[in-house]
Amino acid sequence: MKRKTIRIILFILGGILGLLLLYKLYLSYLPELKLLVHFDHHNEELLIKMVRSHGIEDLAFLFILNAICVAIPGLSNGIFCVLNGILYGPAFGFIVNWISDILGQIILMQLLHKLYDIKHMSNSKIYKLLTTQKYSMVALTIGYLIPFIPSATVSYVNILINKNDFKKQLTPIVIGVSPFAYLYAYGGDSILHLNTSRIIKAAVMIVAVALIAAAILFILKSVKKHTKKA
Repeated sequence: MKRKTIRIILFILGGILGLLLLYKLYLSYLPELKLLVHFDHHNEELLIKMVRSHGIEDLAFLFILNAICVAIPGLSNGIFCVLNGILYGPAFGFIVNWISDILGQIILMQLLHKLYDIKHMSNSKIYKLLTTQKYSMVALTIGYLIPFIPSATVSYVNILINKNDFKKQLTPIVIGVSPFAYLYAYGGDSILHLNTSRIIKAAVMIVAVALIAAAILFILKSVKKHTKKA
């Protein structure tokens, strides 16, 4: 079977599984959604108690959903990371986001290694930016950190640079996904508590971290260019 056909089949199966899991979560949280529709501040404590009273089954569904969205190129897991913050708070939500992000990236690397051709990646500007850095591991870590950089491209560069060294492949993933895993969870918790100042703070921090990381990436590229000229 051709690689493209396998990719399409896996994408469809992943999408169907994701929709089924999402529907299951919808049914589980239907009482909370109904309360939210008719929400007033007198119900806030009850809503928080109801939202955070669900067990390991719903946690597992969200964990799988988050990993699937990371593992399938073109999908975003941001909404589920925020949802984990809403359901489990900033600390435990961060742990769920972080571990599922790491697992999703590992699965993505395996899929890319077996099903994609590097020739299609090599023309990408992000690919060229990451592969022309002097400090490749720093560049990879930043690549995983910035949410608007396609993780599929970053993962393929990771495979090329670190080849079959799984420990080295894992290092930039573990570090790179952690800041936003926490910020999304923090933002989700702020949304549940209707804390406007915390929501604004989380949004500002997300934008600031992404911009600083992008700036560092371009600075490193400039440093390498000047080093070559010297």
